[in-house]
Amino acid sequence: MKNQWRLVSALVIALVVIIFAVLNVEPVKVNFGITSVQWPLILVIVITLILGVLTAVLMATFTESKAKSAHEKALAEANAKIEKLTKENKSLTLRLNNKGKQTRSAGDRPVAPTEK
Repeated sequence: MKNQWRLVSALVIALVVIIFAVLNVEPVKVNFGITSVQWPLILVIVITLILGVLTAVLMATFTESKAKSAHEKALAEANAKIEKLTKENKSLTLRLNNKGKQTRSAGDRPVAPTEK
């Protein structure tokens, strides 16, 4: 549903731009700093639109790659922490098991009678 609304919005925007461009076909002077040219306004509008779309795509790609990099870093840190906690858990379990064996061994030994 979300993609359908995006498609509809893109088509409406494209239609508005096309109508605007068709209504403005007279040549205009475009100054590039070192040179200037006479181009039809429709061409200026289409080129400007394409440059805007390319800029938006590049910015979105940059933002996405930055977020992906941060996600991968956080995932690596979480995995390292999980591994550390797993080792600690095994160590503590081993210590607990050894302590239990020591307690049972001490209880199995005969206790020397105390003199009164």
